[in-house]
Amino acid sequence: MLKNIIFDFGNVIMNYDPNEILNHYQLTPEEHQLLLKNIFQSKEWLEIDAGKITEDEATEIFFSRVPQKLQHKVKQIMTTWPGNVDFYEPVFHYISDLRKDGYHIYGLSNTGMRFANFVKDSEMGDYFDGYVFSAQEKLVKPDPRIYQVLLSRYFLKPEECLFIDDLSANTRAAQEVGMDAFTFKIDKLGDLEDYIAEK
Repeated sequence: MLKNIIFDFGNVIMNYDPNEILNHYQLTPEEHQLLLKNIFQSKEWLEIDAGKITEDEATEIFFSRVPQKLQHKVKQIMTTWPGNVDFYEPVFHYISDLRKDGYHIYGLSNTGMRFANFVKDSEMGDYFDGYVFSAQEKLVKPDPRIYQVLLSRYFLKPEECLFIDDLSANTRAAQEVGMDAFTFKIDKLGDLEDYIAEK
């Protein structure tokens, strides 16, 4: 019996698009491309998610890669980007409905602690019964151990869980630890609703 629904964040409950995030920062096209490459497409960005370095440590590295005149933009982006992502309101409305129907809602995301704390400290936190964030655990999806962290921390039975992610590698990993899983795209929200209704 399905009791617990676990959501990824990026491109499931929010539109994670670095180009759109950078559009908030009044950059020239050249600056946009430079910062896209040196921040969001860098190996350090993945190391933040993995908990290998902090956002502040990464910022210092990014400073060394850009002209001095852009360093203030790097700092601004690194400290404020979580507030410049667009969240999918229809998904949050659906999560509210699921909670009213008695489901427990959890978050499982590959992200650094700056975004994780943004979620915890915002009204979004009211939508979730718990979370696991990769930087905190120093594990990233699709490593099966991060799914086990969620299960053990919240005393969940995998056969009572549905995991929703936009990447098939991550949903396959959830299935391998015994969860049901659904690979999601925002234009397929109706398909997800039908899938859960049939459970």
